[in-house]
Amino acid sequence: MRIGLIALLFILMPLSATATPEFSEKTGEGCKTCHISQEGGSLTEKGVEFAASGYKWPPAGGYRILSPTKKTVRLFVGFLHITGGFLWFGTILYVHILLRPAYALKGLPKGEVILGLSSMSIVGITGVLLTISRIRSFNVLWESHWGFILLIKIIIYIIMISSALFIVLFVGPNLMKSRDPSISSTGAFNPETLSHFDGKDGQPAFIAYKEKVYDVSNNKLWKSGIHMKHKAGMDMTSALSMAPHGEEKLSSLPVIGSFNPHAKSSLNFYQKAFYFVAYMNLSLVFLTLFIIALWRWWA
Repeated sequence: MRIGLIALLFILMPLSATATPEFSEKTGEGCKTCHISQEGGSLTEKGVEFAASGYKWPPAGGYRILSPTKKTVRLFVGFLHITGGFLWFGTILYVHILLRPAYALKGLPKGEVILGLSSMSIVGITGVLLTISRIRSFNVLWESHWGFILLIKIIIYIIMISSALFIVLFVGPNLMKSRDPSISSTGAFNPETLSHFDGKDGQPAFIAYKEKVYDVSNNKLWKSGIHMKHKAGMDMTSALSMAPHGEEKLSSLPVIGSFNPHAKSSLNFYQKAFYFVAYMNLSLVFLTLFIIALWRWWA
């Protein structure tokens, strides 16, 4: 991510270069065609178009030359663009690599949703402004290396924001509805089904110890499903071994089922859709970072 952000910073900087005889021989043009002076230095409008076209002659044309004031405005917009991208991609990398998508299967956390949608909006709005500041005509998008790579980046953005809206507006609400907090007729629990009973949002508070599930809803030591640093809806087998008391404290608690720590629940349609989009967007993040590097050092 750091490399991609540095690449974006370089993209936003004004273009300047040193006159290269190789380009003069390649194009048959003099150095002053692309540079203000014979020795090189700042680029002329033709020089900017030549560089942005991927050093193809004649250049595709259609690039915009900004005044110093407009360059300053573009710098500020570019800063917002990088910040939005950092927050957006940083959230995806943190959630999908460290927390893992499974943590959101019971419902999308509001904080992550607000941060994600806000950063995506910033990236989209500033991206449009930055594109307008660089090109005068859309033909640049398919007539130059630089524009074609930008077009791919735009398509990826559309895919990512469309999938995010699909998750937030359709999959997320159905993840909440698909939660089944009822106790099965067999009274059998696995880690996923047990996690629903965390003592929050009106749910009872259950804990597992070895192969049994205990109801701690009415226990004053488990107020709101929390006891010390421990939370209901989890397996307490290893935690209890380090507690100052033994398992005799569980003898007064009602046993409401059995627990199998190795059993897994099958995923429903909405959970499968969430996993698919989550890992698709993670892949698109790395693809976008590669394209940014390609844009800067190849195009």
